[in-house]
Amino acid sequence: MPDEKSTEKTTVPAPSKHSETTATSPTPAVAPPLPPAPASCPSGDTWDVSMQMCMRGAAKPKTTVMFHLNQFMVFSNTSGPRGISRLTGPGMWMLMYDNDITPKNHLHIDVMGSPEQLTVGDRGTPQLLQTENIDAMHPHDTIMALEFRDVITLGADDQQKLTFLFAPRGEAAIGPVPFMHRESAEGNPDAPLAHNLQDGFHDVSTVLGGEYQFARTTLEATAFSGKDLSWPLPLHSPDSYGLRVNQEIDDHIDVGASYADALLPDGNGGAEHNRFLSAWLTTSHRIGDDTLKSSFIWGQARASHSASLNSFLEEAVYQSGKNKFFGRAEALQIMPDQLGLTIAGAADSRWVQAVTFGYERTLFEKDDFSLFAGGSYTKDFVPGAFKPAYGSDPRGVKAYLRMTFMMASSPGF
Repeated sequence: MPDEKSTEKTTVPAPSKHSETTATSPTPAVAPPLPPAPASCPSGDTWDVSMQMCMRGAAKPKTTVMFHLNQFMVFSNTSGPRGISRLTGPGMWMLMYDNDITPKNHLHIDVMGSPEQLTVGDRGTPQLLQTENIDAMHPHDTIMALEFRDVITLGADDQQKLTFLFAPRGEAAIGPVPFMHRESAEGNPDAPLAHNLQDGFHDVSTVLGGEYQFARTTLEATAFSGKDLSWPLPLHSPDSYGLRVNQEIDDHIDVGASYADALLPDGNGGAEHNRFLSAWLTTSHRIGDDTLKSSFIWGQARASHSASLNSFLEEAVYQSGKNKFFGRAEALQIMPDQLGLTIAGAADSRWVQAVTFGYERTLFEKDDFSLFAGGSYTKDFVPGAFKPAYGSDPRGVKAYLRMTFMMASSPGF
């Protein structure tokens, strides 16, 4: 829930090896030297009371709790025979707990949720060519993730980390950072049309996994259940898996790829194996005082005995002061029945495209609260076989308010 799940590196220097004098006669043993007083720590170090020694770097709270909210109020208008106008409130919140159990062991707990069951409803947020809620983005569940991570730092230079994951509901190691957490999608109220082909496994059931990070490389493996999600958080036997690798080329460019085999409901009361492949490249650059962040993503899905469905996405956001300019271009294959269409002759997949341009302005900022206003225009391109349902010029317009709030505290326990 893309992404945000990193822990700060805490380097612990080895304590001084004081020589010991063992009593071999009635002469009393020499007492070991006293640890330095806090005032005598070298410049840049701080006194750790629990370890009774100088620790490198600034003092860091042992325990932190953070809350983050990203909430839209969106008016959507889509055109054509399937067009609709509607006001909805898509959004998400996260509660994060971090605890340095020891200098080398870190506990991280994520809870992610959404108000969309109330603020969006079953009809979804209008968006032409979305496939789950046909022509609308579905509402997310009240609780999307409950994840527990135990992060162990390895090596004398703290350049390696081993993470163990358990989540009654959470993210499988499939695809890039999900769109709602992706920096290149900030301000865009729309989900990608290819969400299910690229990054749709952020809220699956019964996730068990491990992650190994060394220098700029991260390897992940997760097992999970592909069963339909239900409330509250039932556990199932894992029947699916995902593998993911991510490589930071430098401070500005990341690349990654993933492979997954998921046993998913087939719509006829049974289940079938689906294969998912994806690859991505993300960038982040500063241009003077401005920033430019982008993502290029390819995703492919194939159900048993079915043809592959491919998708391509390019998105970016450029920020200059209080102004954000964002855009997204997509091309993907869709089966007619995914859109509730019956087409005479071959029912093979068809290519559709969508191009979105948008603008967002910061209206108000104070402490941890920010308020934005924005809008976007989307032009859709459909094959001739889809035009009776979508018209010759399908498009969508959105106007919205967005608020964000972030609060962090250090309870000290």
